[in-house]
Amino acid sequence: MSKNSPEVDQYIASFPPETQKLLKQMRKTIRAAAPDAEEKIGYGIPTLTLNGNLVHYAAYKNHIGFYPAPQGLEEFKEELAGYKGTKGAVQFPLDKPLPLDLITKITKYRIEKNLEKGVTKKKAPAKTTKLSDSEQVSEHIKKLDPALGDTVEAIRQIILNTDKEIAEQIKWNNPSFYYSGEMKPSDPKEYKRDIVVMNLHKGRIMLVLPSGAKVNDTSGLLEGNYEDGRRTVVFKDLEDVKSKEKALQSVLKSWLSLVDK
Repeated sequence: MSKNSPEVDQYIASFPPETQKLLKQMRKTIRAAAPDAEEKIGYGIPTLTLNGNLVHYAAYKNHIGFYPAPQGLEEFKEELAGYKGTKGAVQFPLDKPLPLDLITKITKYRIEKNLEKGVTKKKAPAKTTKLSDSEQVSEHIKKLDPALGDTVEAIRQIILNTDKEIAEQIKWNNPSFYYSGEMKPSDPKEYKRDIVVMNLHKGRIMLVLPSGAKVNDTSGLLEGNYEDGRRTVVFKDLEDVKSKEKALQSVLKSWLSLVDK
């Protein structure tokens, strides 16, 4: 078995005793199921890798999050039916025992799939059809680790559902969102159509609003006081996204109301 990561030790120690107990159980179970996997902190949470990312887990206010990638959850969806979750994550409540046998089964399944990937992986044929802007964003998100990808997808849907004239694309190597409706002509270098650009770095999800200073944000959502007029919003996880959803949509609607048509 590979050595325990000191960074994971520190992560676990940062939580209350009862949560630490569950995290230690989770860690011990996964390590026993995947003794050859490397343990580290990835995207700010405990991560196991073996021929690629294997599983992640993390502690939150009311649950332990387990991230075995979408295929790991789909295979065991009947056994996981009693738990809340998303496409790539499942939530184990803090006030209930962890399903350790099930966690073991899912981890071993992920090992099998990762090892198969190593044997059968072939160079993908060149694509002849150019992806649409939205397809490019979807492909970009699919390549992210599940723990990060689910949160990014949630933010994406909140932004797109705010107004039908908000469109998306990959810009500056990240998902970005812009106003697609009628607007008075302007210099493209002024970025007047750009509403939000995501900045994904080390597990942190930051939204950059290039002209966010013009929005009268009374919620306190927007951060920073940059001279160039940009403002930022930082999200830690899915729970943080849900808590800020209404404030984010309010900011976006205010931005749209100021468009010079």
